[in-house]
Amino acid sequence: MKHSIFLATAAFTLAATFLSCASSKKLESDSYGEEEEVQVSQISVNQSQKKLDGDHYSPEKLSGSDRTFGQKLFNLNKYAKLDNFTLYAKPVLGGLGTRKGTLIYREGTDIAGFECYYDSCAYAVQFAKAERNALIKAFERYKKDFDEKKLDRKDSKSRQAYGFVGGYEDFGNISASMQYYCKPKIYFGYNFVSGNPYFCIYVKKAENLAVDQKKEGGFKETVDQSYYFTKAQATVLCDFLSDENINALKAGTTVPAELQENDNY
Repeated sequence: MKHSIFLATAAFTLAATFLSCASSKKLESDSYGEEEEVQVSQISVNQSQKKLDGDHYSPEKLSGSDRTFGQKLFNLNKYAKLDNFTLYAKPVLGGLGTRKGTLIYREGTDIAGFECYYDSCAYAVQFAKAERNALIKAFERYKKDFDEKKLDRKDSKSRQAYGFVGGYEDFGNISASMQYYCKPKIYFGYNFVSGNPYFCIYVKKAENLAVDQKKEGGFKETVDQSYYFTKAQATVLCDFLSDENINALKAGTTVPAELQENDNY
């Protein structure tokens, strides 16, 4: 009983800490101008708005050939943590706030992404090759719509404006050992906060595939996650996820992209 109370208290304290961090720092943004100056036009959603064919996240591919039996048993070293960067997140409780993220790569594969805490859990959002390229194309479309003043402040579904892909997530209470995983639908789009837009990666809640849903205990599913990026932050992520960089990482010949300066509009 005392053990349960301790865990509950620790979880509450951890969540409170992250919420506090999210609201304690001033938001950076890409200025989009006054609302009355924006020329709103209808944005057409990608015609191929469906999951890409095939399972790009098979157990054999994800396990990694260089991990030891013990590492696989205790869910350790699933991927390499290569560099830090910043992003924003909008948790279930509280407003948009800054997060420290880590760029990650599954060695020997075409899978890469980012890891950060969201609410009281650590999440590692990952994309295979086709999904990485879909994300990069979505960001290119966002920049074009941004420059041409086509972003719609009143669109309630703008987080889904540029289609979706099938992704992969490891998650758990701490990033050092994520014992759960899922295969969520991940949308690309944008959202306005305090008058300015952010590129958005919206991860829909998904079933926890690491537990028996008929038994008690464990997370049954993840929560919806909304990750927000300035153009500078999204550029860092997309440069890291490019085929050129991932292919070089696979060959062991590159260094991850560094954080760039923010844009002014």
